[in-house]
Amino acid sequence: MKAKAILFAGIGKVEIGSVLIPDPGPGEVLIKAEASCVSPGTELRCLTGRQDNMPAFPFIPGYTLTGRVIGRGPGATLKDGTLVFCAGTTQSDVNRLWGAHVSHAVKAEHDVIALPDGTDPVDASLAQLGAISYHGVRLGKPLPHETVAVIGLGPIGMLSARLHAASGARVVAADLSPERVALAKKSGIEAFAPRGSLRAAYAEVIPDGADIVVDSTGAPPVLADAAAIARDKAWGPEPVGGARLVIQGSYATDAKPCFPHRDVFMKELVTLMPRSENKVDYLAVIDLVRRGKVMLRDLAGTPHKPEDAPEVYRDLGASKGTMLTAVFTWS
Repeated sequence: MKAKAILFAGIGKVEIGSVLIPDPGPGEVLIKAEASCVSPGTELRCLTGRQDNMPAFPFIPGYTLTGRVIGRGPGATLKDGTLVFCAGTTQSDVNRLWGAHVSHAVKAEHDVIALPDGTDPVDASLAQLGAISYHGVRLGKPLPHETVAVIGLGPIGMLSARLHAASGARVVAADLSPERVALAKKSGIEAFAPRGSLRAAYAEVIPDGADIVVDSTGAPPVLADAAAIARDKAWGPEPVGGARLVIQGSYATDAKPCFPHRDVFMKELVTLMPRSENKVDYLAVIDLVRRGKVMLRDLAGTPHKPEDAPEVYRDLGASKGTMLTAVFTWS
């Protein structure tokens, strides 16, 4: 069948095109998309040709799609109308870099997540970004008495701040963008725009250092400041481990951080690198949203039509205002 898709047609070139999606095979389902969410860091890197293992242009980008089952191949059991999440179509007549920004998708049934009744498709598409942040929260294991410093308030950092706050921990976030700082404050996060040295700015707010530092910038030089912001560890027989550094940023190539040895050594700093997310993380975020514990929708603003994609990616690349991500609605 013919499907509409957002295509990255070349460096910096976004188009809307028609692609062919095959009928579902054994164990596969056919999904009619309702919403797909942009992962700005990853997708803008793909659009500029800096992603590892990129396919040839043109290709369908994106890895977060929600839609409803409208057909199935032999052996598949999901009923028509079931709302599901998937990471994009596995088949089309053009290349895919996951392939989520498409009106119809074919996916193995075991690779989709059936969603609870009443789930909002837009929230469900945004929840994939939340799941990435939540995976870092699970690795860092924040406690209610602890302090968390979140560096960078892009979508992953913003959601990391909100999810850590939901654990009961004190969260102090920083970003150079006053608009992003204002958005964090609006959602109840203690946040500021640092002037001068990042570590000096944090020392004024958290003089004893942070128990957990989350770096979501994807900029290797920031990691040295992140290590310095972590709390010191006193000498003695205390059973508690050192502070945790959660490297939540995404890197185009191998990162070459220059950690200050004394900071890492004296603090016994534990370094954690979350590996994306999994189904447990995704469903946990869906549950938190449904219970009103975490907000996602304000990160994207008003949903867009797929035809708006060239302008949307241009605005995201320019970090326009409080626009952290965007959602396309397909029906």
